[in-house]
Amino acid sequence: MIKEAKVNNKAEIYELWKTAFPTRSKAYLSFYFKHLFDEGKCLYLPQDDKIISSLQVHEHVMKFCGRKLQCSYILGVATLPDYRRRGHMRHLMDSVLDELSHNHLITLIEGFNPKLYEPFGFMSVYQGKTYTINTHYFDKVNTAGVSHHVNATELAQLYQNYSRHFDCAYVRDVHYFDLFLKRSVLDHGNICVYRNKNHDVCGYAVYTENSVEVKVSEIVYLDSIALMKMLRYISKGYPDVTVTVSQSEKLERLFPLTIPKKDAVTMARINNYELFNKLYNQKAKTSNDAFALCKKPIFLHEVY
Repeated sequence: MIKEAKVNNKAEIYELWKTAFPTRSKAYLSFYFKHLFDEGKCLYLPQDDKIISSLQVHEHVMKFCGRKLQCSYILGVATLPDYRRRGHMRHLMDSVLDELSHNHLITLIEGFNPKLYEPFGFMSVYQGKTYTINTHYFDKVNTAGVSHHVNATELAQLYQNYSRHFDCAYVRDVHYFDLFLKRSVLDHGNICVYRNKNHDVCGYAVYTENSVEVKVSEIVYLDSIALMKMLRYISKGYPDVTVTVSQSEKLERLFPLTIPKKDAVTMARINNYELFNKLYNQKAKTSNDAFALCKKPIFLHEVY
């Protein structure tokens, strides 16, 4: 019987995630279960006096073709190794999608293996890109205006200005960025910002570094000056910097011969096509049909 997780189940589900997602850092898992787990809804299947399978659902407001929609995001889809390939996850997915179809028009999921979710009606609608940029491009760039001093209110305002150029972006509020700042320091990570001459925040970048490499997991900027200055600041002392951006950004225009690699896939499911088509006056039959309505570039750079 499917159950909804309570506080006393959190520790066991944490251990399930550690087993199911071995590449996830302990720092990230600790952060998630401390700050984010309780904000979502977790369903699980018990068997043999233990939790054998679970998934997590979060709710978000997303901008979609000129409207704000309450959407759902599924993550943490996990089953203990000894109980896989027995239909447990299908049972969980069928149950949660039946519930979500009555509450949300669109459900998203991060498609580490898209073929697993296609039978449930999900289709790949977004894929980020990762560039590895040689630091010689920044030789003539200075870092004036770049610092680590910023607050959640400033980040929320900057993101609002940035996201208006995109479609499908989450509506991120100050609470979101309070947690965002906490998450940015995981695994020796950091966040830097660029302020112009008027001291307005024009960009931020979240990055992690170690003795051999530096990686930017999210970078938001209002102009190329902010982008170049932050990358120059971040990449100092390294031969190159790895940067993950949205699928529509073309950094090769600034950095010729830099070829992007495909990053994580986001999949979408339209839960009620009749309602969707009535709302948007369309005749969509698939998620790809629905997302093709977007006139602006898509930004779905989210992990929960």
